[in-house]
Amino acid sequence: MASMPPAQYYIGLMSGTSLDGVDGVIVDHQCQRIIVQTYQPYTEQLKQDLRQLTQSGQTSLSNLAEMDIKVARIFSDTVLSLLDKSGILATQISAIGSHGQTIYHQGGRYSMQIGHGAFIAEQTGVTTVADFRMQDVAAGGQGAPLTPMYHRLLLNGKSGLVVNMGGIANISQISNDIVSGFDTGPANTLLDNWIKQHKALDYDRDGLWSRSGLIDKALLEKLLSDEYFQLCTPKSTGPEYFNLEWLASYLTGNEAPEDVQRTLVELTAMSISQYISDKSDVYLCGGGVHNVFLLERLRYLNPNSVIMLTNELGVHVDYVEAAAFAYFAKRTLAQEPSNIVEVTGAKQTRILGAIYAI
Repeated sequence: MASMPPAQYYIGLMSGTSLDGVDGVIVDHQCQRIIVQTYQPYTEQLKQDLRQLTQSGQTSLSNLAEMDIKVARIFSDTVLSLLDKSGILATQISAIGSHGQTIYHQGGRYSMQIGHGAFIAEQTGVTTVADFRMQDVAAGGQGAPLTPMYHRLLLNGKSGLVVNMGGIANISQISNDIVSGFDTGPANTLLDNWIKQHKALDYDRDGLWSRSGLIDKALLEKLLSDEYFQLCTPKSTGPEYFNLEWLASYLTGNEAPEDVQRTLVELTAMSISQYISDKSDVYLCGGGVHNVFLLERLRYLNPNSVIMLTNELGVHVDYVEAAAFAYFAKRTLAQEPSNIVEVTGAKQTRILGAIYAI
């Protein structure tokens, strides 16, 4: 009888604060090369339900349980799609690292992700590691960002900055293997929700709508004066804070919608750029990379730095975070920590994630 092929791959699953769907990857044993990747979109109803939940913070226990199962099912389907596309067997996967869907994050106090790891493990037959953030929070940390450790792996000894622009933007600053990182503020979350409200579109393709507007300098100044941008690190945030209610608190009601969108692009670009030192190598990833106008603004504001994509490091911009959670699952099984205390503010490094073994 032929022996079973050895486990030699990891799967990473990620859905970010943009609430659009699940990114999935199978990576090699070193977690530095993507073998296959896929994307499973959420249904329009689930997107709407998740937006309502994350921005209102109100639900019933039965509704929360139902969404937990729905999200876990989509995550499980993503795994099965990856296996089908690649021809790799479930027995060849050492573990799944599933970030889940964040529905509440208040750095230093609590962080909740739905899409339960036990359900994913049972549906796929693969040991699953999930709930990565709460151990760091319990140890006094922000629970975010976690990806700077993976960004250090990708840079492989080089100095540089990695900026992830999802719903929220975070930055990793890496120099001589010393790592710092934090959430800079909103990236896509305000842009997506504003265009959804005014044009019934999920996102501003290529930044065309924002390009049609003008910067409202008075509004931009007020937004940049918000207390979050003044906080010292470590710090993290989410759409629970940066949402349309937050934005409305700064509006007079007389602004043209396209001017607000243009101003929000500048808010994102400036809140990131203030942390980019001159002549830096900067690698961008996340959905915000596809906003051509936002990239133009980042390059304009940082003329002496080289603004690149993480594709240059061997990992596609859309799948860096998914690959990161594959890496964290590997570290968890090896009893190795995945948080960096200088980033999250935890009192000590911790082995992150709950293991649901098969």
